[in-house]
Amino acid sequence: MKNFLPPFGPVLRRFRQEKNLSQEELAARLEVSPSYISRMESDMKKPSLEMLFRLATALDVSPHELIKAMEN
Repeated sequence: MKNFLPPFGPVLRRFRQEKNLSQEELAARLEVSPSYISRMESDMKKPSLEMLFRLATALDVSPHELIKAMEN
């Protein structure tokens, strides 16, 4: 089945770097492993809806901002 979602990894990386957070620091905020963050940033793992909201909270942005950034 073809994947119709635009890449999320570059969006996550950009927002994380704009907040001057390492993968380890973001992972600690989310209580996940740094490798999970790495897999999401590499588009090897897509975030669930719940994780999208958790990421938005950890990055101090709205979920809408993350989704909108995927469209650009």
